[in-house]
Amino acid sequence: MKTSYFLILVLGFFGAQRSFGQQNEVLKSFTLVGRTNDKTLDSVSIIYINGQGKIIQESVAAIDGNFQIKGLISQPTFSNLVFKHKGEVIGKRDVELKRNAAYLNPGEMIITKVPPPNGYLEIANSPAQLDWKVLYEKTKAINKSIDSLNKLSGPAFHGDKNAGNDLKLKTALKSLKAKEAKISYRYFIANPASYVTADRVKYYTSTFGIDSIKQLYNKFSPELKASTEGKRLAAEIKSREVGLTGTTAFNFNVKDKDEKELSLSAMKGKYVLLDFWATWCVPCRASMPQMINLYKKYKDKNFVMIGIGDDDRNVPNWLAAIEKDGTNLWPQTLRGLNAQMFVKGIDNPRDLGQQYGVRALPTKILIDPNGKIIGRFDGQHSTDEEMEKMLAQLLNP
Repeated sequence: MKTSYFLILVLGFFGAQRSFGQQNEVLKSFTLVGRTNDKTLDSVSIIYINGQGKIIQESVAAIDGNFQIKGLISQPTFSNLVFKHKGEVIGKRDVELKRNAAYLNPGEMIITKVPPPNGYLEIANSPAQLDWKVLYEKTKAINKSIDSLNKLSGPAFHGDKNAGNDLKLKTALKSLKAKEAKISYRYFIANPASYVTADRVKYYTSTFGIDSIKQLYNKFSPELKASTEGKRLAAEIKSREVGLTGTTAFNFNVKDKDEKELSLSAMKGKYVLLDFWATWCVPCRASMPQMINLYKKYKDKNFVMIGIGDDDRNVPNWLAAIEKDGTNLWPQTLRGLNAQMFVKGIDNPRDLGQQYGVRALPTKILIDPNGKIIGRFDGQHSTDEEMEKMLAQLLNP
């Protein structure tokens, strides 16, 4: 099973617990005022990324249904709220089921009613929240069906006995998600100046084709293109257009795990296989015996391999995995991820994953002696089996 690390980063940035500084942004204050008159309301928790790019998690007490949350943001900002009632115990697994999406705007916003769990939250003075309501209503029914099917995908549907049911369930889910994506895209195209469009499209970049994404981005207003989300989408478009078969390979010059210079230009005249992997990627680690065999088979035939690990935040684990798997036979370097630049959509020449448009792990890219990409093996464009056949043809003429 392929692991999309771009998806993990973009969808999981609330849980990353890192600081993504947004320099040169004009900070504006917001106040979220609760006047619900719900005497049973105990507290309200919120999580969002503030104007300095820091993840803020805060919980405030509610008194007679009233509460107040303040903060700094630089633009309309997505957040999640959880309303806890007196005597209620909310576990970590319950949070996802009970949270309410809320788009914050600078200034004072007012909540007068506690929403149902995972339901739409009415917020006065938040134009972005009103935009979200339109999309929420359009997709509510189909998302309810998706949630119902997801609940069925438990242990009862696994194993040889229920393989047929499991396949039907996955097929039905795939169909529903495709319909939901189409509904969302129609909304995005019809609302190119809405912050909700710029924010929500990130959930579908692996579903929409590059032409559809470019069409949407080109319709963005100048303000939206200048926003953090607009910059991120521009970076996404670039990442989809680089590293493809037939294009010139990005010429990197980095340090390997032993602090030695590692440059693609120094490999000119050889076939170069880039292996993008990570310690936490199960199929990556499972493929290492195959990679070792390929290396030993072709290392004396004008062929080199370079491992590129997506473990910048855990170098000790990366080094230990190389030693354990026996992949120190060929040069190994890190991807060069800078989460601060990635989240803001800033081009990072050191990020080899970005420069080669790597969207899933493992991904292997084959470069010919002239520096041209002649093969991309990520399960979507081609498979590892096709890679082995290509190498055999090229190196065993």
